[in-house]
Amino acid sequence: MKRMKQRTVKTYWNIARYLGMTCYYYGDSIYFVDYDIIKNINLYTKYTLSDDSNTVVALDNTVINVNQNIYESNASIAIGELYNKVVVVANSNSNNTIIPEWNDEDDIINQNADANKYYESTRDISGKNYTLLNAFFKSKNNWDWNKPYLFEINKPIEPIEEVTPDNAASNGSYWQKAAYYETANEPSSLNWKTYFTISDYGLMGWKTTDGVQLSLKNKLPIAVKGGTFIIDINYRLSGDWNAAECIVTSDEQYYDGKYSTGFTDTMFKCKLAIGDKMYYDGDGWVNYQEYHNKVARNYYKICNGPNTWAGATWYKYLDEYGYWRFVTKGEYDSISGREKYSGGYADRNYVYSYMNSSNERVFVEKWFYDECKLQDCFYLVHKNKVGDKVFDTDYSLTNTVSWRMNLAESEDGVAVSLPSDKMTLGELTFELYAPNQLGTTPMRRTDKSPVRCNSFHINDVKLKYTTSDYVKDIFNDETYDEDLKFENVIDENIVNDFDDIEFRINTYNEHAGSYSYVLTKVGDEYYFVDTLTDGVSKDKLKAEEHCINKYVNYYSKPRFRYSNSIKNRDISLNSILKENTLNKNFVINSITYDLMNNKCDVELNEIR
Repeated sequence: MKRMKQRTVKTYWNIARYLGMTCYYYGDSIYFVDYDIIKNINLYTKYTLSDDSNTVVALDNTVINVNQNIYESNASIAIGELYNKVVVVANSNSNNTIIPEWNDEDDIINQNADANKYYESTRDISGKNYTLLNAFFKSKNNWDWNKPYLFEINKPIEPIEEVTPDNAASNGSYWQKAAYYETANEPSSLNWKTYFTISDYGLMGWKTTDGVQLSLKNKLPIAVKGGTFIIDINYRLSGDWNAAECIVTSDEQYYDGKYSTGFTDTMFKCKLAIGDKMYYDGDGWVNYQEYHNKVARNYYKICNGPNTWAGATWYKYLDEYGYWRFVTKGEYDSISGREKYSGGYADRNYVYSYMNSSNERVFVEKWFYDECKLQDCFYLVHKNKVGDKVFDTDYSLTNTVSWRMNLAESEDGVAVSLPSDKMTLGELTFELYAPNQLGTTPMRRTDKSPVRCNSFHINDVKLKYTTSDYVKDIFNDETYDEDLKFENVIDENIVNDFDDIEFRINTYNEHAGSYSYVLTKVGDEYYFVDTLTDGVSKDKLKAEEHCINKYVNYYSKPRFRYSNSIKNRDISLNSILKENTLNKNFVINSITYDLMNNKCDVELNEIR
């Protein structure tokens, strides 16, 4: 409780600094005071956090005469220090890391009650005997996943609560740590590696594992304008549930020669959405209303393929909503006054279709098949090339990040640009589905026995946010500093630097993503706050620039400091006090109440 209170007070303090005010706790209230205008304004907005209400209240700022209320004469007068330089540092709270750390030791915990539980076995691989060690883990807080199950005919499907080597050849997902060594050369220590395994051991070779395999348990809030998400997945295909790197499935390569019947790219279906407002479809961000409209209008179909079908022909027409509708030949022929087309397939082994309500087969184009499979999702792709190994090799997504994008902290991955003309605000949905090659024969050829992919072993998933227009000097790889500095020299003749003033709440900076930026709501839309209006000068500047001006105004000329013991005449922290000898007004810098003697020991700072 004490820590929470300290954290809350520090938050108020940072808010006050951003607003150019002084924050203090007095009685049962927290006050934000601007001493530059306290002489002229005594109406304040009081916020009640418990019910999110506010009222306008008047605070007493009557000037109290110090000389008429002296309790005992021990006054002292001093001149405040002068400084020749003021620096405000906008200490940005970077929001570049969007999802939790992949291998978070506090989150990925042993599924067994024994935190050190592991399983040991041996296996002959390529003429050598290996000792294999495996332990099975789960996510405590960060991730939801599709728990594995065993598929047996005429038996109910129940999730496996504790994975072991005896049931790991299953359908679904789990975390595992794997280590290995040649049995004849036992090492002094083990090199454990963590994997998220998605397996498909469908009965009779049927593809069984489908749907969401991994998703964020706690949806993170996103508040950015423009910028880019970078997504990457590091994975490998295997015929075995065991993720140890010494496992050998096949030396097969992707091949397009005489005996090839084709191969596909590796694709992870992925959902990336911001609240219920928009989702990414692979080309851009789409308003979720469009998806809901398609669902309501029965646009999406349950398609299947690719299948082998000689002489198949698809038929489509453009309906009143602007959707292409695929229909049977009879329906196609009966339609008039609509734009319509028909066509065939370049390869009879790649034919797609769905069954309509009359149980008639309707052939469709590949793009429609993909759209129906994806709906509000898109594909993360690794482009497979002839000569690449199919199994037991680590791959990442095909890079779409270019140096021409001028991205901060740029790295390889799939680039997803965010809207630059408006704010992106809402909770992030990030879901990964079973990859397309899982439970299939990735490389199909007629001269060899097929090798089935039973598992994908994922050892890293990244999703980060970065900004564009970041590079200052491309030849020297110089970038903008996330922590912007605002500074001003007050007097070149006085060599005395003021301590840097740090802002933890900041004005929007296009060169850095941050959780520290302030939002304002206009109507139903949110915007980053770019400038604030000063109550005295009416200048519209960034908060950091207002802060500079306040310090410049205060320290550009000497100001008096006054201390004394005075009678307590309902003196509060927002009181204004006048000292006749100096003919100056002062405000409280510090105050100590002596209730027994009804006096206050005060230290006062001059205001103008």
